[in-house]
Amino acid sequence: MTRTLISILFFIYSAFLFGQSSFEYMFRVYLTDKGDHSFSVFQPEKFLSKRSLERKSRQNVAVDSLDFPVSNEYLGSIEKEGGKIVSKSRWFNTCVVQLCDSASIDRIKSLPFVDSVKYVWRGQVTHHFNFMRPRLGRIRCEDEPDFHNYFGFTEKQFSVHNAEAMIKAGFQGKGMHVGIIDAGFTNCDVIPYFDDVNLFGYRDFVPTGNIFSANDHGTKVFSTMAVDQPDLMMGSAPKANYWLFRSEDSKTEFPVEEDFWVAAIEYADSVGVDLINTSLGYNDFDDKTLSYSHLQLDGKTSLMTSAANKAFEKGMLVIASAGNEGKKPWGKITVPADAENILAIGAIRTDSVIAPFSSAGPTADGRIKPDLVSVGSGTITIGSDGIIGMTNGTSLSSPFLAGLIASLWSINPLLNRNELVDIVKRSSSRYALPDTIYGYGILDFGKAMKEVLKTVNAFDKKVINAYFAVGPDQGGKNYVLTLLDPQFRNDSYRVNMLDEDGIKITGLPVDENYSVMFYLPEKVRKGNKFIHFVIDTPLDQYVVRIKL
Repeated sequence: MTRTLISILFFIYSAFLFGQSSFEYMFRVYLTDKGDHSFSVFQPEKFLSKRSLERKSRQNVAVDSLDFPVSNEYLGSIEKEGGKIVSKSRWFNTCVVQLCDSASIDRIKSLPFVDSVKYVWRGQVTHHFNFMRPRLGRIRCEDEPDFHNYFGFTEKQFSVHNAEAMIKAGFQGKGMHVGIIDAGFTNCDVIPYFDDVNLFGYRDFVPTGNIFSANDHGTKVFSTMAVDQPDLMMGSAPKANYWLFRSEDSKTEFPVEEDFWVAAIEYADSVGVDLINTSLGYNDFDDKTLSYSHLQLDGKTSLMTSAANKAFEKGMLVIASAGNEGKKPWGKITVPADAENILAIGAIRTDSVIAPFSSAGPTADGRIKPDLVSVGSGTITIGSDGIIGMTNGTSLSSPFLAGLIASLWSINPLLNRNELVDIVKRSSSRYALPDTIYGYGILDFGKAMKEVLKTVNAFDKKVINAYFAVGPDQGGKNYVLTLLDPQFRNDSYRVNMLDEDGIKITGLPVDENYSVMFYLPEKVRKGNKFIHFVIDTPLDQYVVRIKL
């Protein structure tokens, strides 16, 4: 009797712990309009954040009716017909409804504000219990190398892109808001290497599972960008502000994951993200009738592809992995890499040779894809165990390059995204003769940094504004920079002096009077028409361009 009771209790506990499953369906519902609402383009603060509006202003993007939320009244009516809303899109005026009985969709389809419906998922819904996960300790091996160089294990990755000078100059993504849409970020919240990351927020757009335990794909992706461990491992934008989003359901492969992705990128837009990396791509689904064909890589068929283009229109730059189909029957890029305004990234080795798994282009309508390539073979990453290792895939080349582009953009955040993309392509190795394997080639950040610095407003000899004053002393051999409205202690600030190409000359702390004096060598004065000062504050970074 006791043994039977124990068995019953164990069965009940197991059912609670691992969940109970049921067979259900999801449909994408296209709505005819936004319904009756009180929203206005003249009061965008009611549905968009302050930072989102500031970014749109910088990028010359107008708020329009696509930014209005989906009608709550319509959503409520759909749920009254037995549907559970699991996702929604304001840009496309859609929602995803989950049903126990597929026949129930007919009642929803007959609602007067419903234009059409599309089947996007079927499967078993499992409700998981989320365990408490202990904090991981920092793991150091006895034979861990002492590199005596700033980039540690990642030195070759930065070297491929001639990006060392940009990072050492202080351009590491500070002030930029970077979003990552992925399959999950297992243990990112308990791995010590991520302790100092500027994590602004995270959100899960998949109805089941947990963003920090579902999958470690995003953990590895995140590490290529955000880790800040000099002499051991450096991410490509370690000072950026990060947002983590989960849209991929690793248990199945259905078009509904595109809906989750769209919801994620719309949320990123609403909170003011500048740049998005997504290392997700689709072509083959569990239900083969829903899979894509090569002819549908046309930049407009996939919902994700359309959303990626829309995100660019809304002021964001989207960077995506090209796909790992190079040695598979599909061979081509995957959606959303076919989007016209996305930067699709292929993979190379550290010797600059294309990785055989890297997906090729072109798009169905003949456009060059991938756009660029970066290191995706033997890329240095951190896994869910908190250990530094190597991983292969365009899933890693994309975020590493995305971080470098975010660091480049941090030189002049006022730079329009179209200008930035133009500089990026013109600074790449195959710009004059792009192809469908390497795209425009390997981006040279030495060239790109020099071009972006030219876009910074230049001052003749000196400048005084509300925040700082910069100018030569009486003898003219030294330049003095003084902070005029400091908000923090003087030891919270640091200033780098760069030549006109962005190469760091020296870096100094700010004294107790919030001033710093730089000696300007005669060689620098004669060899440069401009000089730059990079003011690093606890929250932001300012670049001052002075004409000598």
